Amino acid sequence: MNYKPNAKLIKLHMLKTGYSITKLANKSSLGKSTVSRLINQTGTPRIETIYKIAKALDIEIKEQKG
Repeated sequence: MNYKPNAKLIKLHMLKTGYSITKLANKSSLGKSTVSRLINQTGTPRIETIYKIAKALDIEIKEQKG
């Protein structure tokens, strides 16, 4: 199953919280390259990665169909 996070929403929340890629990586216990790939929409992130980013930014995850 493929998951597509909303990169624009993630970037917006990063701006609101003042998080850099490094700070978000630290808060979400992910590597900087993983966070960067997710933000730049390269590759397919695992659902666990999306959950970690969402938790670090206090974003609700919603399932989209289609």
